[in-house]
Amino acid sequence: MKPNEIEISHSDKVLFPDAGITKGDLAGYYQRIATRLLPFAAGRPLTLRTFPEGIDEEGFFNKHAPEHFPDFITRIEVPTRESGKKAALMSSADEAADLVYFAGQNVIEIHATLSTKADLERPDQLIVDFDPSDDDFEKVRKVALGFCELLDSMGLNAFWKTTGSKGLHAHLPIRPERDFATVKEWAKALARKLHDKMPQETTLELRKDKRDNKVFIDVLRNEYGQTAVLPYSVRARKGAPVATPIRTDELEDVDLLPDRYTMKNVFQRLGQIEDPWRHFKRHRIAVQRLAEAVS
Repeated sequence: MKPNEIEISHSDKVLFPDAGITKGDLAGYYQRIATRLLPFAAGRPLTLRTFPEGIDEEGFFNKHAPEHFPDFITRIEVPTRESGKKAALMSSADEAADLVYFAGQNVIEIHATLSTKADLERPDQLIVDFDPSDDDFEKVRKVALGFCELLDSMGLNAFWKTTGSKGLHAHLPIRPERDFATVKEWAKALARKLHDKMPQETTLELRKDKRDNKVFIDVLRNEYGQTAVLPYSVRARKGAPVATPIRTDELEDVDLLPDRYTMKNVFQRLGQIEDPWRHFKRHRIAVQRLAEAVS
């Protein structure tokens, strides 16, 4: 049994100077959002982005579970693909107490793999990241709508979230029946189809200096061991924005912004609408159907 209450040391430490948000505030947020976040974190290896002195100072990513983490934080052994290297022991979270403990360790962002410990080699979702080359989010919104049209023509649907940073993520839940290499090829096929549909607005160019202010269709996260920010994770940016699930029709809102929802207003939103990702697992796509759609 994990502890229900975890003492947060230095809870008055300010992590977001612009908004006056403290470590205690962050812990309270993760305690309160746990029922929404945990279904997408449980059983997954996590990468934790930590800011010991707040977001105005340099932070770092913890891919390995720190040795000082208590025993109640579950570790998941993730075999490495590199010869001569030991498997990584990565943190996981399946209870609110885990999230609160992370906050107490100055963890602001929580990122998760696209596969679970039940089968680390086979992802249960495909992700497409729409990443602007500048700060013009209107381009991202239009490309996202174009992707919706493409998916609709293929008989597919995506679950969307704002990243809390600059762009949008589209997640396609799939049955974990194929390896990452196969799923990445499907993601690349979707990216190519969208680029062919919107060549003036999008780019597949990996080098930032060659993107010409277009929206980069990024499928690089569809690889073994790679992670994506979890829905409802806070981001280490001004105003404490939250990566927030949205309905597909919200992409039509010209006022939509990637950092529109924050620690301070996301619960108001959740009190007014049903969670857009509540049926995420129920809509898993059969891999054969996805393979036929992208071929």
